[in-house]
Amino acid sequence: MDPTTGTLACLFPVKDPGSFAFGPQGDRVLLGGLRVQGLTSDAPTLPSVGASPSVFDWGHPLGLAVVFADHPGQPEKRFMDDGHVEQLSSLPKGTYQGIAYHPSGLALGFIVDEGARQGIWLSSNEGKDAQRLVFSRPETVFSSLAFSPDGQTLWWIAQHPGTVSEVHDMDLTDRTGFGTILSRGLDATAHGLQLAPAGSLKAATQGADCDHREAMVIDSDGASPAIADATGPTAALGWLDASTLLVAEGGCHETQTLAAVSWHQHAGQVTVLAHDVDTGAPRTVLRNAPTEVPAPPNESPPAPPGGVG
Repeated sequence: MDPTTGTLACLFPVKDPGSFAFGPQGDRVLLGGLRVQGLTSDAPTLPSVGASPSVFDWGHPLGLAVVFADHPGQPEKRFMDDGHVEQLSSLPKGTYQGIAYHPSGLALGFIVDEGARQGIWLSSNEGKDAQRLVFSRPETVFSSLAFSPDGQTLWWIAQHPGTVSEVHDMDLTDRTGFGTILSRGLDATAHGLQLAPAGSLKAATQGADCDHREAMVIDSDGASPAIADATGPTAALGWLDASTLLVAEGGCHETQTLAAVSWHQHAGQVTVLAHDVDTGAPRTVLRNAPTEVPAPPNESPPAPPGGVG
């Protein structure tokens, strides 16, 4: 969809959209089986490798790799230069429940289920020098994580079964503790944390399955439904800009309606974009990415030789 005229145009035909996630520069998209479709003359187009990742993230700030996990063990990394895949064998073993690239491209954040508890880890972009930042309580699950656009803060959602979900943050220049923001209104199923590219707005989706999900916007008053009068299930797909959230409305095995929700003064104005959609994703461009990973004094590691992602 052209953001100025609102007209629809075909980018490319696809049989298996899979995760359907655009790279950080909007010039490539990840499809089923880790197939990559380039959208410009200098962007890569790569065949499927047959993987079905449960979690992944594009390398930042350019999209030169994808880090993913699709089974217990250690994540893998697919490089865009020739399509080869490497295992990040220095990372701890476990079931990886979340992956996030630091916006500088020089570090990775992970949620790792280590058996009795889950941990949030930070490593270099090559999976080296892994450091556990926080443990969960035995009954608590970390459902998603994200770095702030300036790279200074790591955010995550902690699900407390039967009660609520809370949104926490850690200052990466300190790393000795974490904070909790006002997130009343999020139930114990909240996941899919999405940070707006500027400002303080956040989004998440709650609900145990696709027929009961609800897109939520988190602001200074807590969490509120993105579409207050939605007639069906909704899901937050990502931010189009600092205050506009892309939302899909529709249940399991149904086509969806895509809408842009402009959030202002704790309420959303809904603009319907398209009907009868199978899946959707924001195509945005990452700008002004940070160039380093903040660390406590005297603990800043050298930049990894692999460069940014």
